[in-house]
Amino acid sequence: MKTFETSATVEEQGRVLLAGVPFAPGTEVEVTINAKAPPAAEVTRTDEALLAAARERLRELFRTVKGFRNSLRIPREELHERGRLH
Repeated sequence: MKTFETSATVEEQGRVLLAGVPFAPGTEVEVTINAKAPPAAEVTRTDEALLAAARERLRELFRTVKGFRNSLRIPREELHERGRLH
């Protein structure tokens, strides 16, 4: 399958015009549209600050739950008495 990639700007009323595509008139094509992500170099300081805050919050949460158990640790002696389970 032949693939053609380009970029365009959304115009008024949500229109996108693609000119010069390498397909013959009448060819049925599949169209997928995604918002263009900014280059990594354009990540703003606000984005960096939000990421740093999120990382710190995760560290705090992991420190809080470290050592948590799903159930209490019950000594073997309390579980077994004379060969019977309680």
